[in-house]
Amino acid sequence: MNEMPVQPTPAPPVDAPSPDGDRDLFGWRVRADLPLPELPVWAGDGRAPDILIRVAAVSPLDDGAQVFSPRIRFIEATLCFDVPDVARYRVDGGHLVTIEAARGIAADAPEIRLFFFGTVLAVLCFRRGLIPLHASAVALDGRALLLSGESGTGKSTLAAALLARGYPLLSDDLCALDVSCPDKPMILPCTAHLKLWGDAAARLGIATDGMTPVRRHLDKFRIPVRSASDAPLGPGTIIRLKRVTRAEQVGTRPLLGAEALCYDLIHRFRLGIALGYQSTMLTALAALVRSAPIIQLNRRDDLGALPDLADHVIRLARDERRD
Repeated sequence: MNEMPVQPTPAPPVDAPSPDGDRDLFGWRVRADLPLPELPVWAGDGRAPDILIRVAAVSPLDDGAQVFSPRIRFIEATLCFDVPDVARYRVDGGHLVTIEAARGIAADAPEIRLFFFGTVLAVLCFRRGLIPLHASAVALDGRALLLSGESGTGKSTLAAALLARGYPLLSDDLCALDVSCPDKPMILPCTAHLKLWGDAAARLGIATDGMTPVRRHLDKFRIPVRSASDAPLGPGTIIRLKRVTRAEQVGTRPLLGAEALCYDLIHRFRLGIALGYQSTMLTALAALVRSAPIIQLNRRDDLGALPDLADHVIRLARDERRD
């Protein structure tokens, strides 16, 4: 497949001001028709918005569009993402997102933002020259400690445990890799929020009373974090979490060579390949693993072991940096 170039990103037309002020996302100025409380208020220069998010009707793409999945179709620089009973999203280039909420869903409902900060944000990253990483990140000794792994392996819970030990959060579940300077890759923070299941929050002593679930009828909450880092950091150590069921499977091992080039470090990597960014992703991964060791950590699903796991990860990261 021919490599897809980064989409040109002219400033979108200036529209009405955001209801709660323009926001800052990876250094982009974002103007939105809906509130984005997860993002800091824009405090940069007076540039026109880099990204415009509109709430409006979204028409399905015609039959000439490529079908990536039952929910995702794309043609040239336009992609449509349909989440049943939530919203339909349209991404044009790297600068315009249109959102049509499903019947009975308010435009400011948390599930609207849940999917924006996942698949939609990954597409924006690809098109604006960043690589979306499927990882939570905390600041440890001046570098970004990345916690990667498949969904459900405990990235957010472990990040919360590290946060409780005083290590500031960079981002939960998705952060961005900037390799515009290949010899100095940087991890860009995203949102100062954690998404935690109710039992994990209770184990960590975090009250969820009165908090809104990330999605209706789901015992999972987006929790604001005060101790957060908003500065890009170089990568330190990458911990690739894997959940196992037997005690003898628990342990760690370094990932070396081709094994370290884990596509699943990238959020929605299969979609990135379909959109034509495969060589871009591979080049970015190579730059990342040259800069940071990757350790696979097999762990059991045991919230009671969380304090020991957090201490173990800190020791692993520091030992790798000394080496």
